[in-house]
Amino acid sequence: MTTVRMFEPKIALHGGGVAVVSDMAGQIDAEGAYGLFAGDTRLLSTYKFDVNGCNWQLLGRSSLGHASAQWHFQNRTLRDAQGTIEAGSIVFTLERRVDGVLHDDWRIISFAQRQVQLRFIVQLDGDFADLFRVKESTMLPRLRTLRLPRDDGFTLRYERDGFSRALHVRIWPKQPLSLVGSRLQFDLTLQHAERWHCCLEAQPEVDQRVLTMASDPHQPEPDPVVPLDRIRLTADPLLSQPFESGRRDLHALAQPQPQAQSQSPPYVAAGVPWFLTLFGRDSLLPALMGGLAGRWIAEGALAALAPYQARERDDFRDAEPGKLPHELRHDELTYRGELPYSPYYGTHDVPALYCLTLWHAWRWSGQPMLLDRYFDTAMRALAWCESQGDCDGDGLQEYATRSRKGYRNQGWKDAGDAVVDAQGRQAQPPLATVELQGYLYAARLAMAELMDARGDTVAAQHQHDAARALRRRVEQRYWMPDAGFYALALDRDKRQVDAISSNAGHLLWCGLPAADRAAVVARRLLAPDMFTGWGLRTLSAANPAYNPIAYQRGSVWPFDTLIAAAGLSRYGAHDAALALIKGVLDAAGAFEGDRLPELFGGLDRAYGAPVPYAQANMPQAWSAAAPVFAAQLMLGLVPDAPHGRCHVQPVLPEWLPRLSVQGIRVGNGVLHVAARRADHRTVIEQLEGHGIEPVVGTPSSPLHGLPR
Repeated sequence: MTTVRMFEPKIALHGGGVAVVSDMAGQIDAEGAYGLFAGDTRLLSTYKFDVNGCNWQLLGRSSLGHASAQWHFQNRTLRDAQGTIEAGSIVFTLERRVDGVLHDDWRIISFAQRQVQLRFIVQLDGDFADLFRVKESTMLPRLRTLRLPRDDGFTLRYERDGFSRALHVRIWPKQPLSLVGSRLQFDLTLQHAERWHCCLEAQPEVDQRVLTMASDPHQPEPDPVVPLDRIRLTADPLLSQPFESGRRDLHALAQPQPQAQSQSPPYVAAGVPWFLTLFGRDSLLPALMGGLAGRWIAEGALAALAPYQARERDDFRDAEPGKLPHELRHDELTYRGELPYSPYYGTHDVPALYCLTLWHAWRWSGQPMLLDRYFDTAMRALAWCESQGDCDGDGLQEYATRSRKGYRNQGWKDAGDAVVDAQGRQAQPPLATVELQGYLYAARLAMAELMDARGDTVAAQHQHDAARALRRRVEQRYWMPDAGFYALALDRDKRQVDAISSNAGHLLWCGLPAADRAAVVARRLLAPDMFTGWGLRTLSAANPAYNPIAYQRGSVWPFDTLIAAAGLSRYGAHDAALALIKGVLDAAGAFEGDRLPELFGGLDRAYGAPVPYAQANMPQAWSAAAPVFAAQLMLGLVPDAPHGRCHVQPVLPEWLPRLSVQGIRVGNGVLHVAARRADHRTVIEQLEGHGIEPVVGTPSSPLHGLPR
């Protein structure tokens, strides 16, 4: 494991639908991408503190979970009415909890050898900027912000034509202070060893709903992991630490369902701070990867997305009947109709991924009620793939936005500049990216299995036939013989977009390529222009458009690499798969808390530690699921709860002498698995099922969580 650690230049805490992003000292500067965010709005844009006109000197800080942190400071050399106050004689501690409400405790202790007069000043302000403007650094002046005094603090309020946000700031215990504009001023007189303590609570109000704190801020942060899903993984820290970090982040990102679906498990928000909301693929892909973290992730995603399935065409929102949403927002620009996120449907992969997730949830749980509840939604999604999803009727999935604010690219690489040819030129839509074909291929086979389970063998056979036809089309139209690889896409003229990219790894995950071609693709993915040593580049370093710190033109996305590893595993390329897995786990060990960011720079490992991406979400659901998926892949675990069994075929790398996972829930049973390395092979030490039959070996169908 690498011993180099990368520390983010910001700290993001979140809980109860609220995120607070600060600098390393816990402070918020309106000029940066910092703030307290709720309802897709930055409510608090400035939060700074000093003493006697001087900045505090940061001594250190510690994160205590996803919602809590603590900072320690000391004074620099100060002056008061009696003279000099020696540096290092005053200690200031900031304790923070974010859980629907921001709660800060300020504690000051004087160790000066005389009485001192301190003026502790806290500057607080809110600009109520739209989250998208903060992210893009295009904030506009707010002329309608009100500052309303209260007995115990003040309220910041912004209202415009029915859009309403507020932040209620409370200071206690009540004590003498002056409030001048955005400045809170506390005049303190402290004797030697005397302590001063004060609390600040900032309570968001979103659309006239005041948020409340769900936990006691002075008690340890509640464990986000649901007790029912407390599996125990024992392994080398290279795997176990990112696994635990990822599993906890998935639980911490869980958001409650609306009241109408309150009986369903929560869904996983996409990430902090920019995507603390419902996203289509960002909720479905973690479900497909995070089975070991609990089947609630898949069931929650199915429940959250189903009510938003489009019923009519709306070009501004790229909506069509049967399509499922990309993104749901509550910001002001969306409220006013300037942005289409209410919700926005400009993604082409969610309908097929929804079908796969329903199949995945059924395989893990064996619950017929899931099919009763969501099968019709999946069928409408599949019907969309077969009609509007195929723009020109050639049997392939193509996308092109109709919205003046829509996404140019609507695959998982949705940056406007992400799809280029081998010369680095932008491909022109409509575009048929290769991974979309793989998703539909796998979705057809998944739905065929569900149709068989419901007794409709004729419809199931139709899906099998359609999948085979799609496979032939992809093999004929995307394969590049000279490159030994699949084209990234077909452009508007149905010419190959011939860039070498990571998208082909998704095709392997879906099991579409013929075995001989899969072997060639496997070797190409591990070539130096694609594999950095930390993970797969999204675009080959040999491409003229390659930029290792661009969003999707050469960066590394951990989930993308794990998807490719799963694809390599299903074709038996275990050494290549394990090399990719180790690279990603090494990268996790290079980040604070063994937490994988959304993405990081695609520079070679020889360059040094992974280079962070400036606006990466951390935590982020896909990345949190990546090490969880890694453990499942190394176990070779394929659930089959409808038939009361679970397939297991462990393959461990040399660096992992033993792997034990206890308490895996499959259907109504529990599975315990332990394996070790012996004589260059993997030996099963323990395979025990209670209420579920463990089966050694890989099934012919499905394999590694997707149908073959």
